[in-house]
Formats: sequence, C-alpha cells, structure tokens
Amino acid sequence: MKKFQEPPFKQNAIALGFTLGVHAIAIVGLLFLGLSKPPEQPKKLTTVLIKPEDLPPPMAKPVEQETTAENQAEEILSPVVDNTQPENVPVTPPTPTAQQLADAKQKAKEAAQAKQAEEQRKIAEKQRADEEVKRQTEQATADKAAKDKAAADKAAKDKAAADKAAKDKAAADKAAKDKAAADKAAKDKATADKAAKDKAAADKAAKDKAAADKA
Repeated sequence: MKKFQEPPFKQNAIALGFTLGVHAIAIVGLLFLGLSKPPEQPKKLTTVLIKPEDLPPPMAKPVEQETTAENQAEEILSPVVDNTQPENVPVTPPTPTAQQLADAKQKAKEAAQAKQAEEQRKIAEKQRADEEVKRQTEQATADKAAKDKAAADKAAKDKAAADKAAKDKAAADKAAKDKAAADKAAKDKATADKAAKDKAAADKAAKDKAAADKA
C-alpha cells in the first residue's frame, strides 16, 4: 500500500499556521480577561509548539491521517494550564484594615440605630392606636350614659306629670263630691225649714180658728 506523506515545507507551514492561530486566540483571551473583572485572577496560558518531526508518522489511509491531524490541531489549540505558576495559586484574602473595621462598626451601629428607631416608631404607633381605642371606648360610654340619663329624666318627668294629673283629678273629684254633698244638705235643710215653717203656720191657723169658733 502506498503511503501519503506531506513534504516538510508544507508541514512547517501547517505548524506555523497553528502557532499563529494559538497566539491569536491567546492574545484575544488575554485582552478579554484584562478588560473584564472576573472574581478570580486569570490563569496563565502556556502555548506548546510541536515541531513537525515530533508528529507521528501519517497513517496509511488518508481519512485516518486527516482525522489524526485534526486531533493534533485540537491538542495544539487547547491551552495548557500550569498550576505551579504563582498567579494560579489561591490568594488568601487580605486582613481587614482599621478603616474597614471602623466602617463595618459604623454600619453595624447605624443598622442598630435604624432598628431601634423602627421599634420606637412601632411602639409609638401602638400607643396611639391604644389611646384612640380608649378614647372611642370612653366616648361610647359617655354617650350611653348621657342617653340613659336622658331616658331616665324623661321617665321621671312623665311620672311626675302623671302623678300630678292623678292628684289633680282626685282633688277635683273630691271637691265635686263635697260640693254635691253640701248642695244636697242645704237643699234638705231648706226643705225641712220650709216644712217646719208651714207646719207652724198651719198649727197657728188651726189654733186661731179653734179660738174663734169657741168665742
């Protein structure tokens, strides 16, 4: 079977193209990382340049050779991260300064004061609400007492008027009865007096007539 092998100058061109592409990608990545503000420091990218002679010999089939070249290109383009570099070592957060501690203490004090002010505001609102409820209760009690007193006064006044009317009627009835009795007594006396007077006159007339007859 015939083996296909690219000439050395073509392999050098491919390697140079890969190298330039990797550098371009690395530069773009570094620019992107430099312009942005990531939470962590960017990791250092290490570019590995593979010489043509370090490449394995091409396979017999062209298809397999092309696949191998693509895999190698992916390996070349993949950045290699070196964890031993100082910038890749985890950074210990710095100890807070005196100013930062003072600021934190001031913020905590302000938060406590705000919380205390809010609690005092709630207490004042509750006191106002309780006072309003108390005022309304006292007003309702006073209104009811005034209404009850007005009703009691009216009932007492009505009773006094009824009692006076009954007393006046009883007095009027007694006066009428007394007057009727007095009138009857006077009439009876007048009748008796007239009868006695008539009887005396009749007796005198009879006596005078008897005396005249005797004479």
